[in-house]
Amino acid sequence: MSSAAQQINQIANEYNSKLNKVAPKAVGIQLALMAALGLTAIVSFSILRPNNSVVYQPKVKYSEDEKRPPKLGKGLTSWVGPTFRTDEQQLLTTIGLDAVTYLRFLKMCRNALLVTAALTCAVLIPLDVIYNLRNVTSKNRNSLLILTISKVRGSWLWAHVTMTYVLTAVVFYFIWVNYDQMVKMRWQWFRSDEYQNTLHARSIMVTQIQKRDRSDEGLFNLLRTLQIPYPTTAVHIGRKVGTLPELIQRHNDAVRALEGVLTSYFKDPNRVATNRPTMRVGGWMGMGGKKVDSIDYLTQKIQRFEERIEVTRQGITGAKPENYGFASFETVPYAHLVAKKLEGKKKGDARWDLAPSPQDIIWDNLTMHDNSRRKNKFFGAILLVVFCIFYLIPLAAASLLANLSSLIAYVKFIRDWQNNYPTLFAAFIGVVPSLLTALLQLLLPVVIRAIASMQGAITHSRADRVVTARYSAFVIISQFVIFTLLGVVVQVAMKLYVEIDAHSSASEIWNYLKTVPDTLQNTYIIQSSYWLTVFPLRGASALFDLAQLIALLYVWIRTRLFGRTPREIREWTKPPEFDYPVYYSNHLLMVAVALVYAPIAPLVPLFGCFAFTVSYWVYKYQLMYVNTTRVETGGRLWNVCINRVLVCVVLMHALMAVTMGLTSNWYHSISIAPPFIGVFVFKFFLDRQFSDRFRWYVPSQTELAELRTHHADARKNRLERRFGHPSMFDPLFTPMLHRKIEHLLPTIYHGRIDQTRGTLEGKKVEQNKIGGLTFDLLEESQLAFDRNAYLHQRDEDAMTISSATQLHASPGTGPGMGPGSAGRYVDGGDYFNTRREQYLQHGASKNGSPLGTPIDDMDVPNELSRMPTGGTMGPSSSTDQLIQYPPSYAVNSFGSQPGGSISSYAGHHPTSSVGSTAKYPSVAPSDREEEHLHKQQQQQRRMSAMDFGVPLPSSPHANYSAVSRSRTPSPGPDQAYRAARDPRASFEAAFGNSLPSRHAGSEQPPMHHIRQGSLPPGPSPRSLPMGATPPRPIGAATPPPFIPHAPMANSASPFAAFGPRPTGNGSPRGYEEPFDRR
Repeated sequence: MSSAAQQINQIANEYNSKLNKVAPKAVGIQLALMAALGLTAIVSFSILRPNNSVVYQPKVKYSEDEKRPPKLGKGLTSWVGPTFRTDEQQLLTTIGLDAVTYLRFLKMCRNALLVTAALTCAVLIPLDVIYNLRNVTSKNRNSLLILTISKVRGSWLWAHVTMTYVLTAVVFYFIWVNYDQMVKMRWQWFRSDEYQNTLHARSIMVTQIQKRDRSDEGLFNLLRTLQIPYPTTAVHIGRKVGTLPELIQRHNDAVRALEGVLTSYFKDPNRVATNRPTMRVGGWMGMGGKKVDSIDYLTQKIQRFEERIEVTRQGITGAKPENYGFASFETVPYAHLVAKKLEGKKKGDARWDLAPSPQDIIWDNLTMHDNSRRKNKFFGAILLVVFCIFYLIPLAAASLLANLSSLIAYVKFIRDWQNNYPTLFAAFIGVVPSLLTALLQLLLPVVIRAIASMQGAITHSRADRVVTARYSAFVIISQFVIFTLLGVVVQVAMKLYVEIDAHSSASEIWNYLKTVPDTLQNTYIIQSSYWLTVFPLRGASALFDLAQLIALLYVWIRTRLFGRTPREIREWTKPPEFDYPVYYSNHLLMVAVALVYAPIAPLVPLFGCFAFTVSYWVYKYQLMYVNTTRVETGGRLWNVCINRVLVCVVLMHALMAVTMGLTSNWYHSISIAPPFIGVFVFKFFLDRQFSDRFRWYVPSQTELAELRTHHADARKNRLERRFGHPSMFDPLFTPMLHRKIEHLLPTIYHGRIDQTRGTLEGKKVEQNKIGGLTFDLLEESQLAFDRNAYLHQRDEDAMTISSATQLHASPGTGPGMGPGSAGRYVDGGDYFNTRREQYLQHGASKNGSPLGTPIDDMDVPNELSRMPTGGTMGPSSSTDQLIQYPPSYAVNSFGSQPGGSISSYAGHHPTSSVGSTAKYPSVAPSDREEEHLHKQQQQQRRMSAMDFGVPLPSSPHANYSAVSRSRTPSPGPDQAYRAARDPRASFEAAFGNSLPSRHAGSEQPPMHHIRQGSLPPGPSPRSLPMGATPPRPIGAATPPPFIPHAPMANSASPFAAFGPRPTGNGSPRGYEEPFDRR
């Protein structure tokens, strides 16, 4: 043996001896330290919580009444009971499905790792201990490695292979059971009133619209060409706002800067500082530029921005339309069906998606063209790769610190440190590397989210899914795979240095390189000790999130040194938003480590189970009392995380196969192939069983018939008020100051001070106007954010000021109104109304849907259950009887409309609004307020009906329907007969002169109302026997029948399975009209 080889063996022996002493001690010190810090955090939280409710339970104040969490007492442990007792169904109401999904993911991981740790610790640890005691000398083992597969050889390895099969089955079981529960909760959320009453839930978003279709009429025609069988209630095309969003942002930033300058300048209200604050303008990193007075400069800057914003808003009157738009439907399932069929496809030269919440939209990316998005994705990917490469530099330092024991034989001062201060050395190895890697993770999500936004993510929730996927992948690859490889590289480089320095031959160096795989195996097994120090850190960091000690320290320092502006105090009192992508990604790293090491080092999943247990209870309290969800998505991150968990299972198989190949025989690695293939098979059946049900709300026909329908979107301009660009109605910031420094304002501004009372978030506040600016002066009691204003901001479906209101739009009834007249009725004829009649005529099908309530022979649509069909009702009677007898919620024998009038169907405007300029309110009520108003109006109608002795409807569904709000007079029995026989007559009777003219764009006046009693008297249609035809008036022409035609032979509609196709003559309305529509 050469001297170099002997030196290497000596170094290896010394390294193993040092490692055997250092690793167990480092893990023990880290565990004790993190337990002490966690206990300190819990005690601090229990002491601080009762007197700091704004910090530790803000949601008690700011939540809606029905979503308010249980109140907590003042005792030190009063928070424990409500946190542990609140079950999942209560959490669905109080914190939302996104938060419940996150907690269910934590609980699933905790339970899966608990079973995993129980199995591996009960089976593998005794086997490994017995093998090591029999076959490994005491010098080559320690109290941690004796519990791993490190020294196990021969047939004993098959126990670990068998456990890999078992653990794979355990993970499959927990994923399947929890996925099933998630689908049930998703459908519970779909069926909730909160979701059913939101406009975006029953709307679709259309992007990449071609120039020829960029108008309300163009979007309407685009929808019509797709032959969608469900009626739209309104369409809205976006409009360009230019630089207005940037101007508003810069104005608000200037206001914040002025508030900060004045707060620091007036920090002592009893005296004013001698020197006025200054700032440098036009320089770079504090160099160059011009030094100006901060107060005067920011004041003038704010004034200039206010003038430019006012001029810009007034100049958008003739703005061009954008390449995006929205369309709403009567019910939520209609929108889901259309989006499911068209999502991701470019039909009609446009892209179609289910509409997101307006608060979720990234408006700057909504107009991005596909070519620009592809270019940005390419450069964004390059930027991400470059960033990841540079990120490896500090990661290599962390890996070097984690493998510091391997450098003892090569670096003298490290060897002296370890010999003189062994406890300090062990503490450094146990604490610093894990802490450094945790700090490195803070920057990653920010960079990845910025890149995702640059690449064209349309919504924040989509960006969150991108961040979760990329961040989790990067963390797993960098901190697990590369981290281990860097440790191997360090050891190999050091040993090669010794070989070359000893002038060893090439054959000796080659023989050493053959041992690198063994070094790799030893390294990733030895590094299991490092991960045993990471999991306690994760648990302690969760407890620090509970105590919020760092946040309190930051606020204290900022307040003492710089002061806090009233705006900062108000924003601090609001419940903070929970960053789901970051927390999901960190937990996915924990899942990956725990699963990969489960069949190799059983203590790792045990420590992981402990970390997930602490995280579950901590974040349950946080989501109940502290954090909120930015925009509710119904748990859309669930399937993203489940896919990553399955990837972690694949990594477990890969590492086990490598271990078998290195320690036994590479042919034995094939034994891992069955569970590896099983992952892909399981994924196939998982998607087949749950994917569509998780994503889309497609209920059975029976459930669909009972859903609330909305028909007044166009008449009430709901769509444009929800999806108007926020820069058109966002209020500008007004500088806020403390009331106690009011007397100091004349020292910085000259001139007369105008004292008035203004409105801030619906409440009266004192205002001073001086120096050309208006200041809000707040008392101490007004520094907390107003609860009603907060709830209004959080209302996902709150109506905002419409762009049409800002631009003084005038709704019309025909074409030629120009682009951008959003939300009005467009001349599409009766196409969508006819489509709705087709749907009602076909009734419920008898094929049961696995997604909703099964249909049996006795089930009938809701509209059939209210029809006078002579006692014969069934799914097969819908086609004949709906034509013979109109639905009772549209027309009844009393001439009233308990369920609402036909006049409130899609696109209809009341007669009074035709040809006039609509004066819409600047701020419309939210759906909750509108529902309350509707109930009041309904009660008034009920009292009026009782005064006149009119029978009231008995159907609660009809009373609840939104169409009952229409004030259009209902047609009488004669109109009902004509409506049953002639579709044109039905819309004449319902719409009257608000129906669009036959000659679109001409000067022909609209059609007149058909007065009740205008037809000769005769028997009522409802008094005739089934199938009988009322006598035709003398001299009246026979009305043409309404007969559907056969579909086109070469129709390519994506909705062919949803209903009838266009007529044989190519009518754009889908059915041949019984009269001329020139």
